[in-house]
Amino acid sequence: MIFANAMGCDHKRYQKMCLKVQDGVITQITDELAQMSDVEAHQIIDVDSKLLMPSFIDCNVYPKGRTLSRKTLTSLSQKALRGGYGTLLLLPDTTPVIDSEAIVELIKSVDKDLEVHILPCIKPIFSNEGKPKLTDVSKLYTNGARGIYFQSDIEGNLILRIAQYAKMLKTPLICFAQDSSLAQGVINEGALAAKLGLPTISHKSQSIEVAKICEMLLAQEVEVLFSAIGLPRCIEIIQSYKNQGLRAHTEVSLHHLILSEQVCDDYNTAGKLNPPLPSQSARQGLLEALGNGAIDVLTSLQCADFNSQKDQVFELASFGIDSIAYGFALAYDRLFKPHNLSLSLLSKLCSHNPAQILGLDSGALEVGKKADFMVVDLAGRTPITDSFSPYCGAELESKVVMMYRDSQLYEID
Repeated sequence: MIFANAMGCDHKRYQKMCLKVQDGVITQITDELAQMSDVEAHQIIDVDSKLLMPSFIDCNVYPKGRTLSRKTLTSLSQKALRGGYGTLLLLPDTTPVIDSEAIVELIKSVDKDLEVHILPCIKPIFSNEGKPKLTDVSKLYTNGARGIYFQSDIEGNLILRIAQYAKMLKTPLICFAQDSSLAQGVINEGALAAKLGLPTISHKSQSIEVAKICEMLLAQEVEVLFSAIGLPRCIEIIQSYKNQGLRAHTEVSLHHLILSEQVCDDYNTAGKLNPPLPSQSARQGLLEALGNGAIDVLTSLQCADFNSQKDQVFELASFGIDSIAYGFALAYDRLFKPHNLSLSLLSKLCSHNPAQILGLDSGALEVGKKADFMVVDLAGRTPITDSFSPYCGAELESKVVMMYRDSQLYEID
């Protein structure tokens, strides 16, 4: 199959391109169709100058209600396809928890029938008679799970033992840094929280844990992705340890770069996220970090819940957002275009870097790479009608119209 007359874009380039795919692999890239070999033997898809870009990879995803089932994974896959995502890393603190070979096998069996590839991440700790114990991480890894996810406020000795597994298996650590004792509230601490009279999540709840994990992992020869960083101070700490040799990556959600805590005014639960949405000044600091190259990965922070769990008073409503179905359009319309950031940077943060971290043979438009890409009409529109979304009523510029992965072409209405 040949995709002709495209505007190809990845982390290195943005140019007119024709791309040949055979057996799910990119085999030739040329500037013009006339330069392509063996054209008559292939079906030709005229992309008509639309954007052709590697599919997004999201390293921070949960199924609806954090419940693992064929139904929730199928729904997640269908939404992700529409948003331009080809691969999802499923975080493991779900029901049931991803801490056994049986659960990894369950996800793999469902994944075979899905449009989008769902990778299970490893939960390395389980409770045995009330005491934390390590799972057999190597067996889960051998069975197809990738990455080891942990929350930072566990026993330090366990963190170091988990890091030894990560080093041995050459798989990344995924760390959600938060001191739970300082995160008992529901909203960012500050003037808005005081106005609404809501209990707060301390700024220190993330920054002190980031500093602790950085210090613990320095010189451990492991790779760590800091999941869902919400404050500029945390990025500063990570950068300082990167300069000392720590192999760390900073992940930030699209929403923390686009929205501020003001979305939560009038007790709007659509903006209730964890980590909480930042103040306007902190959001500006995150945007500066993005422009300075201090952010490595972007996430949709997909964690949908049933409407009944969002339609409650603010303190009782669930954390989370259902946004993966419009991921590309949101990033393009609300972040990259208004701030004059390049599409190549978008591809780097949402495709290339996540692929490198997870060890995937995708994320770039290169001969020999897995053919896993989307076609986007930048003149199209993506409406958002979900009343529980902070973007409800928006009509985002751009629309994903095709996805190609595993030798299958999906046309999106």
